[in-house]
Amino acid sequence: MDQIAPKSASDHDARIARTLRHIEAELAGDLSLDALADVAALSRFHFSRVFRAQTGEGVAEAVRRIRLNRAALLVVGTRDPFAAIAARTGFGHMRSFERAFAAAFGATPAQVRRGRRIPPPLLPPAKGPFTMFPTEIREAEDTVLAAVPHTGPYQEIGTAFEALMRRLGAAGLIAGSGPSYGLYYDDPSETPAEALRAHAGQRLAPGAEVPEGMDRVVLPGGRFLVCTCKGPFSRLPEAWSWTYARAIPEAGLTLRDAVPFEVYVSDTYETAPEDNVTEIWVPVA
Repeated sequence: MDQIAPKSASDHDARIARTLRHIEAELAGDLSLDALADVAALSRFHFSRVFRAQTGEGVAEAVRRIRLNRAALLVVGTRDPFAAIAARTGFGHMRSFERAFAAAFGATPAQVRRGRRIPPPLLPPAKGPFTMFPTEIREAEDTVLAAVPHTGPYQEIGTAFEALMRRLGAAGLIAGSGPSYGLYYDDPSETPAEALRAHAGQRLAPGAEVPEGMDRVVLPGGRFLVCTCKGPFSRLPEAWSWTYARAIPEAGLTLRDAVPFEVYVSDTYETAPEDNVTEIWVPVA
């Protein structure tokens, strides 16, 4: 296991700065998560987490804020019809533009134009101080999991883990298995809760086969940055933020195009919440 030495964070800074410039220049274009991940040259698995870590806001939040700020300038600085302004700033419908504008600035476009004063710009939230977590570099081989899929809010994945253990128990595969893994494919800040995709997985004992009817998930091996979080699961968002905001960029690491995941080192059924140990594994080059 290699300890991490701090390096420059300029690579992530440059990627996100390039993305923000693209958003400013292409407000009426395709600013979807996939399109912007391509601009940043980052895997979709990592892009939204890196973006939030660097800017303090989600991708969709930033796009909406930048579009509204530009719209406010055009409302006051031009005589263009509001429908044209809505189209130029990427709002598909006039009604949605007016609702978003009024909610953001406390006045309709017509009221702002009559007042001839540009409202104060919308600003990204300030990035607060980050809680530090221990991190290190580890190497791992390919890992095969028996897994149960989950779609919906991530906090409800417990039902998938219960089904996982029940089915493994019925197949006589609990002995020698473990630990449990959580794979979370979408960023909850960018994806509707009902559409979030995940897997609840368990590493089986050597030689054991994944039972029929369960998903066989292969996690590619390689190099990983591993962040260890001790305490209740409510601390995990802080640990994820620390990993992407500080640990990865300060170590000068390059992210691999593979899904990050959680490993539940302690037995959550036998361990007090304050003693839980969870590891966040992020694939790096």
